[in-house]
Order: sequence, then structure tokens, then C-alpha cells
Amino acid sequence: MKLLRSLGGALSIALILGLLAVAVPAGAQTLTALTMERVLTATSAQSSLTSNLPASVLASIASGALEIHEQTNFNPQANTLTSTFFLTPAGSTPPTNIGTVSASNILAIVALTADKIYVTSSAVQFVGLISQSNTPLFGTKSYQGAPATFSFGYTTDTPPKIHDVIDSVAGVGSIYTASATGTLTITQPTTPGGPGGGTGITIVVNGSTGTTLSLQTTVNQVILNASASTSTNAGALTYAWAPAAGSPSMGITGGATATASIQLAAGKQTYTVTLIVTDATGATATATITINYI
Repeated sequence: MKLLRSLGGALSIALILGLLAVAVPAGAQTLTALTMERVLTATSAQSSLTSNLPASVLASIASGALEIHEQTNFNPQANTLTSTFFLTPAGSTPPTNIGTVSASNILAIVALTADKIYVTSSAVQFVGLISQSNTPLFGTKSYQGAPATFSFGYTTDTPPKIHDVIDSVAGVGSIYTASATGTLTITQPTTPGGPGGGTGITIVVNGSTGTTLSLQTTVNQVILNASASTSTNAGALTYAWAPAAGSPSMGITGGATATASIQLAAGKQTYTVTLIVTDATGATATATITINYI
């Protein structure tokens, strides 16, 4: 098998491990999407990927006419990271859908099912087991069920740039590249914050700020206006008004807008309305508004 021997690769492994050593506690950040494409050099690719290729294809790889690519996609629902290794003409545009790659050009498909995903402000690491391998990626052994990791660093650019990508299986086989292209999405935590709750969201209804609000009315219809609500995150807010569980019957007009009209349909009673405000990052805050109809 080919092991990672280059000084640059070893330093990059040390870099990734250093970044992950200061990992933010579990749950503080979450990787919700990842698609990555990288080119493997002749020295970084495992020999078993190319061992059964015709001599003419090997010659094309050696001359640079063909490239070995690895496209990696994360499925957050299944918690799997799948890498497809394939051949493509040098300099061609990477496929946006790996399903369009001809089966004859695919060298291997390997999936890692993650037990843990560590996320810091500059690096990500998947730790788990190989759950799919249609070829012996590292030497003659398939390593089905073997422990594996997949790590990479990323920058603070918008969008972030990916660097220092490392596959490792069973602690004996590694594939390293200095850079890759692709996209990733990291979701920040939703924790209480400010009078309106949520992450940076402040709910303001009819001029009052807070998560528990109340008002009194002598008429059977009231207008609730939350357009003064704010978020520390950029982008528009969305609104969702609904009757609270157990509240008397009511009608709501404009339930998905900043301003809702509430029809108090069950006579003079105490009604309760909930408002969920969501910002452009997906963070939410909830307020409960009690309406005393006298």
C-alpha cells in the first residue's frame, strides 16, 4: 500500500490535529452540508485504485492527460460521507452530479459512517467506520468495518476555501491533498440570548420586547405587529403566528407576515398566541402573547 510519506503531508496532519485539539464542545457547531472535489496526484493516490487499469490508461495518467478525482458528499440524514474516485480528462469541469460519471471511469466508491463529527472554527474531522467499499482501497484488504477518519481545514473566506484534506483508514493508509474545491455549511448553535430569545433575535410586538407579553382589549379583534423585531444576523426575518395549545378558538389573518390580525372568536376569554421569528441563518426565537378580552 502507499502510505503518506511527504514532509508537507506530515506537517499538514499535525496542523489538522492541532486545530482539532481545540475543538468546540459537541453541539456548539454543526456541519450540515459538504460537497468536495479534489485531484489526486500519482503519489497521493493508492496503488490499488489504478492497479487493474490498462497500460494505455496508466500512460495517460502519467502524462497528465487523465486525472484521478475524488468527489466527497456528506449525507447528514444518514450521517455518511461517501467518496467516489474516478477518472476524468485533465482540466475538465468537475461533474455537479456524480451520477453522470460513466461507470467505466469510476475506480472506487467508499463510504464512512460517522460516529463523531468534530467542528472547530478552522477544521472538521469525521471519525467512524468504513460502511461501504467496492474495492480494496488500501492494498489487498477491503477494510470493510475498519476505523476511518476524514479531515480538512477551511478558511474564514466567504465562501470558505478548503485545504489540507486527509483520508485515513485503520491508521495505516492515508491520502493527502493540499487543497480542494467545494462548499460546506456550518450551523451555529441556537441558544437563549437577549430579551427576545433565540440567537441574536429580539422580538418586539406592538412596541413591547420579550418572550412573554400580554395585552387587554374590549373589542373582538386585535392587530399584533412584530415588524420592529431584529436579529444580529444579516438578512430578512420570517414570522409564524399560531394559536397556543389550549387557547380558545381564534382566527388569524396574516399568520406568515410580520403583522397578524387576531379574531377572538370564542367571546370574552383569555387567548394565547405564539409567534416564532426565524432569521436568515435559521436561528429562531419564540414569544407567547396573552390577550385578555374583557
